[in-house]
Amino acid sequence: MYGKINSALTLLLAGSAFITRSVVESKLVFAHYMVGTVDSQTTHAQQDIDGAINVGFDAFALNVGSPGADWAKNTVQQLFDYAGDKSFKLFFSFDFYGNGDISQHQTLFNQFKDHPAHLRYGPNDLPVVSSYSGGSIGPDTWRNFKNTNNVYLIPNPEADGNYYNNPAAFFQSWGDAIDGVFSWETAWPETSETPTNVSSARDEAVKSAADAAGKAYVMGLSSLQYKHCCGDSWYRGGETNLPERMEQILSVSPEFTEVITWNDAGESHYIGPCWAEGLTSEILQYGNSDTMPHSGWQPLLASFIDAFKAGALWYRGVLTSCSGDKPRGSGAAVDAVNYAVVLPADSDSNGLSVRVSSGGRVLATQPVRGGLNYNSVAGMTTGAQKMELIDGSGRVIASANGAVDVSNDATNGFCNYNYYVAGLQ
Repeated sequence: MYGKINSALTLLLAGSAFITRSVVESKLVFAHYMVGTVDSQTTHAQQDIDGAINVGFDAFALNVGSPGADWAKNTVQQLFDYAGDKSFKLFFSFDFYGNGDISQHQTLFNQFKDHPAHLRYGPNDLPVVSSYSGGSIGPDTWRNFKNTNNVYLIPNPEADGNYYNNPAAFFQSWGDAIDGVFSWETAWPETSETPTNVSSARDEAVKSAADAAGKAYVMGLSSLQYKHCCGDSWYRGGETNLPERMEQILSVSPEFTEVITWNDAGESHYIGPCWAEGLTSEILQYGNSDTMPHSGWQPLLASFIDAFKAGALWYRGVLTSCSGDKPRGSGAAVDAVNYAVVLPADSDSNGLSVRVSSGGRVLATQPVRGGLNYNSVAGMTTGAQKMELIDGSGRVIASANGAVDVSNDATNGFCNYNYYVAGLQ
């Protein structure tokens, strides 16, 4: 019973943001994909696409910061070659922090815009283009690009001062230049030295203005943001950010949702593998998906997309009292074990509970019901971490066991605020 698709839960999600194309054509779920070096002698590109298909994603948004680099073109070619005969699609997300010249992005786009694996959308079935940043280049540049290339354009224009401050004025200026917008920064709480929950207030304001202007909205979904590289150490709270954000997306109900990200090891919000051939030794110290996998979140995301039961446990490998170099925003972190589980609607009559243990001690036993359940259970200590799904008689139905014990020690001189993730088995 516990593994089946439940019709009531399916209907609940079908009325919200995550539904398959067979139910409502317009709702799509993307995963942001950082284009880096992928060794063509491996099957890494194929594994990425197969993994995304298994989770239920519709497409990768290919973040390209170096559109003229041979390694970038090689990786993009591998992805398009493999996706060519599949229902899974790809589209470009021009990275204007990496390269601010839209003409260089267009050169790469021109090579693949007519490829059968390129995502097309809208009443005119146009190739989709998005971006990471791009608000600073202004509506005139985007308008010219849209008209010249005849695309379905959903960029990330947050750098425009009106985007969050006066969304109605933003769409008055940008309306004929775009088909929709993608908000990136709202996927996490603001940087803080105290625990802060993520908010959908800015999403709601922009979505309302987009609706009034007849434009689509892309809402970001992510777990955390932590980096210890490139001259910065930065943390944005992620204890229950992922399921909190899921609830917000279900409420706001955007046309598209983009998971941030499939593979960004540098900022720790990956859910798929991060291939070592494309990463620096600095990033591999804390963002190595072999030693710190986040794949346990994939069943939870799949359940959210397709209404299957799943769950996950996640925690930092160090306590907040860790002595060493701590990231900016570390004061927002809590010594807590976090979990989320999605259950069939008819679970209510079975007396199910989640039992969370840390260091061999039970922290809490909490009742759960049909639908999405999540919590951040304070009191995490050093040692092993565990979540168990139990029935009314105390029988363990499924469990998630952390593969790495929590310690209070710095590694290589810094306190690693990335998460360990364990799927519910």
